[in-house]
Amino acid sequence: MHLASLAWLSLMSGGLMLTSPAMAQEDPLAPKRAINLARSSAAAANGGLRLYHPASCMFKNPTDNPCLAQQDANGFEFKFQGGPPGWEVLGLPATVESMVLVSPDGKSVIQEQHQAIGAGSNEGEFLN
Repeated sequence: MHLASLAWLSLMSGGLMLTSPAMAQEDPLAPKRAINLARSSAAAANGGLRLYHPASCMFKNPTDNPCLAQQDANGFEFKFQGGPPGWEVLGLPATVESMVLVSPDGKSVIQEQHQAIGAGSNEGEFLN
């Protein structure tokens, strides 16, 4: 074998190794991006921060977070409650339950649902 052939072979096998799915690494910032996006998306869908605040768990680290219902190849699924500003501090009941599914890279919302809960609303009524 010629030296040029060996160089080409090593380049090709090295290139194949770099693109192998087994060599793919998770983006360490994806969980943080995902929780930030889910929180801001829920706030926007429910009238903005003047009218709605997500549960306090949505402002914390995504690691071991009770709002992170599932993380898999489909992305990050967050389930959490929300309500008027100060609802948790004042001990008021939540008025909305949200589910937001964010892409695995944490950069886009795949699906979201917001459901009215509690007194004065139709239980099970989807807000959007």
